[in-house]
Amino acid sequence: MNYLEKLYRAVILDSELYEEVEADKSLTRQALMTVALVAIIEGIFSFGAPSPTDQGLFVGLSHISQSILGSITRWVMWAFFIAFVGTRILPEPETESNTGELLRTLGFAYAPGVLYVFASLPIIGSIVQLLVPLWQLAAMVVAVRQALDFSSTTRAIGVCVVAFFLMVLTLILFIMFTSFFIAIASNAIPVETPLIGT
Repeated sequence: MNYLEKLYRAVILDSELYEEVEADKSLTRQALMTVALVAIIEGIFSFGAPSPTDQGLFVGLSHISQSILGSITRWVMWAFFIAFVGTRILPEPETESNTGELLRTLGFAYAPGVLYVFASLPIIGSIVQLLVPLWQLAAMVVAVRQALDFSSTTRAIGVCVVAFFLMVLTLILFIMFTSFFIAIASNAIPVETPLIGT
């Protein structure tokens, strides 16, 4: 099965595809590729293609680069937090999973984002921008259910919700501590005294 077939099956929420992806370690690169591809498509079609002028092109490419980096960071964080919650806090008796399996399944759960190619079209563009994130959430729930070997979709939703709150709490604490240490460091640096006679 080629990559495009996998993308199609991921978009239509084929649970068997997510099972296959979970088990095949060689598909981690394709999962990463899916995350990056969707970030590029979203960057171009949701926010407009880069302008051909030098400055417009730089700003457009910079925006797309940030979109890719942000998507990959969120993907890795989601996999880590969902693996933690799903295997330590809310597991089922048959739950056996790890971050690698979740990276693969969650990467393919980004696949509905390829529909952002229609986001710049008049009339349907706003519908696409509304529906695609909901479709991706549905794909994420299927991916989590399959990766964690859950029999219950409700439990998969619960894991996603708890992981989301833990991730937000961690980010808030990180920002608070970073701000605190930056403030301490900036107060510890002595102000330069002016030279005598100037």
